[in-house]
Amino acid sequence: MNNEYLGLAALDLACLLAAAAMLRAWSKRKARPPLVTAAFLIVLAAVATTLVLLGVPRGMVIGPTFIFALLAIMYTARYERRLSSPRR
Repeated sequence: MNNEYLGLAALDLACLLAAAAMLRAWSKRKARPPLVTAAFLIVLAAVATTLVLLGVPRGMVIGPTFIFALLAIMYTARYERRLSSPRR
């Protein structure tokens, strides 16, 4: 039981730290994608926490949540790179 909450707390912490990094990127560039990604990560962590507290097995929630969070961050980074690259 304790191990489940520890894994969930680690996932929540990772999502919140990634959201903080996205908010920092947004404050520097004033671009919209990091702000949307930060909100998505916070909602993703809240949904994962709710599902685990409702009784869904931790392994079925944490893995996919982590993958979706990574995909969102990678997409935002790629999108920002495309926006910041000089047009030829």
